[in-house]
Amino acid sequence: MSEANYFWQGGRRIDIRKDDSAITIQAENEHEAYQAARQAGVELRAATPVTPGLVRATVVDDREQAVDRLRAADRVVHHVYRDQESGDAEYLITETFFIKFKPDTPDSRIRDYFAAEQLLVDKVLGEKTYLVRVTTYTGRNPIRAANAATNRDDVEYAEPNLVRPLIKFSFIPPDDLFWRQWHLHAPAAAADLVAGAGVFAPEAWDITRGRREVVVAVADDAFDLSHPDFQGDGKVVARLNASIRGSENNAGIDWDDNVAPRPGDYHGTPCLGVAVAEGNGTGVVGVAPGCALAAVRFPLAEMSDAHFIIMFHKISALADVVSCSWGYGPADAPMSTTLKDTIATLARSGGRRGRGLVICIAAGNNNCPVQDLDNTRTYRYRTRSGIRSYSGRIDRWIAAHPDVITVSASTSGKTRSAYSSWGKQICVCAPSDNWDDLGEISPRGLGVVTTDNEGAGPNSDFTPGSRFTDRFGGTSSATPTVAGVCALVLSANPVLSAMEVRQILEQTADQDMSLETDTPVNEAGDFHDGFSLWFGHGKVNAFRAVEMAADRNAAERPIEASDDTPLDIPDDGAAVLGAIEIGDEGTITELRVQVDIEHTFIGDLRVDLIAPDGTGVVLHNNAGGSANDLLRTYAVQDTPALRPLLDRPIRGTWRLRVKDTARLDTGRLNGWRIAARVAGQ
Repeated sequence: MSEANYFWQGGRRIDIRKDDSAITIQAENEHEAYQAARQAGVELRAATPVTPGLVRATVVDDREQAVDRLRAADRVVHHVYRDQESGDAEYLITETFFIKFKPDTPDSRIRDYFAAEQLLVDKVLGEKTYLVRVTTYTGRNPIRAANAATNRDDVEYAEPNLVRPLIKFSFIPPDDLFWRQWHLHAPAAAADLVAGAGVFAPEAWDITRGRREVVVAVADDAFDLSHPDFQGDGKVVARLNASIRGSENNAGIDWDDNVAPRPGDYHGTPCLGVAVAEGNGTGVVGVAPGCALAAVRFPLAEMSDAHFIIMFHKISALADVVSCSWGYGPADAPMSTTLKDTIATLARSGGRRGRGLVICIAAGNNNCPVQDLDNTRTYRYRTRSGIRSYSGRIDRWIAAHPDVITVSASTSGKTRSAYSSWGKQICVCAPSDNWDDLGEISPRGLGVVTTDNEGAGPNSDFTPGSRFTDRFGGTSSATPTVAGVCALVLSANPVLSAMEVRQILEQTADQDMSLETDTPVNEAGDFHDGFSLWFGHGKVNAFRAVEMAADRNAAERPIEASDDTPLDIPDDGAAVLGAIEIGDEGTITELRVQVDIEHTFIGDLRVDLIAPDGTGVVLHNNAGGSANDLLRTYAVQDTPALRPLLDRPIRGTWRLRVKDTARLDTGRLNGWRIAARVAGQ
């Protein structure tokens, strides 16, 4: 094939040449790229992530031979291109290109073109404009495919979808207050700040800033979703406001979408900002700025265990991670068996992915154990009515559950926060502020900068006159920090279970913490066998956690297969069956199914996917009414019915069953395709 020496962009022809040694590899991070190169017998240097999922690298030896070897190893690899004249401008291509057909082009002709070129439609953009993806069957890279399309008389334009090399502020965000968010990024010592006191978020963002498919729920008192840092396409996926029903049904909850703060609601907005504030160039940024959010408002003082069971089930259907910055002070408050069993079940098989809901719980701010059933010591702690003492058995409810991630707090000095509760139940700690619950000293330490309410009434903000605050803290801030890290981990590897996410946090946490403490603690905080009663397994490290998750994901490989045999769909008749035979071994970790059905009334259609073991999944069930044609890709994220097929063998015969269930309209199955990722051989 001839080399691609030009492409079109913005209506202009750009003459290009291949860079002498630079290539791009589809990989989650540079470590995955190096690993793939070693396996293919290729030597790389200067591998650098340019955007999530794409790494730019330099080939040490023969460039063309290296590209061939990597492609033979099933890696998506492209040359890096440069401007032919100056060589200054650098162009990084993706597997996709934009194509716009002329207004009078029949839809059937467009479908025939996509089928002939073996192109997948990634997105329908309207007005006969599409973002399409080349496949191994296309036989051309995206530049050549786009150039060929421009020669058609029915195409207005076809242009490659370029990756624009990101400059540093894409990972060190330009948000005004980011430089004060030491809990995210503390590269150097400063006043009241020790280098490395943060969670190394920018380094994690080199791998992923979070994906919208990953949803973080924060359950708290209220949320100002009009705040600029909660805006963005697809940012808010749910608003749930719980109201407790009257005494005639004390296990019931009524739900509406009014989660806005009322007077006295000061807590939820800062928590939400810590976890997922959008990186939009202004204000603050959350740990997982690219992830979506579900805001769950509930009355903290009115909930019974039965209500919490209902609420957690509600959250589980919507979210991957939930952050809970509330709980009990020193008390004997064991969970009911039903609630305990519910949490255990959801942590293992709940969540919108069906792989477990990641539940992050605050350890508490009272400088006492999370659980001590033999306690005889006296603990003093502050309440709204003053300082109290407690010396009985301690069992602090959900925070003591073995399947949640219980979070303690550390300071900007990498010490234990003076208020932070502790114990065997701590999973990890996260950076927060420092203060003495009893008011006996004024310890040093920085507060957390995050979003704040404004104008919601008395006692509804931390910093009056501002939509931001630098005064947030407690384990209330540490917990959404950890929740944000969990969301980044799932963004890097969405097939992880909740238990695996917890394990990764524990295995990658930093243990170089200072054992100085501003308040006395009844138990020592040094690490024994990798665990500290103060810090758990250590201070959460976003970079190391995301890196480990991405490395696990790198062990997976893609599989694509298609059936392009056209089958006429009889009117109100027997079902037709397409078949795809897959001979590869492996366990499914991700699954997408694309169907191309030409039909004049898709409300007549039922479409089922049948796995090799006979399991049937409904993809389309008489929806869409009188709309024409069904050209759609179904994925686990938006089609929960596909979840039971995860973790099953890919090998065997897959079938697509299509049936017209009503009279008058007919159609044809033009073809269908399976795109999966599998683990194992």
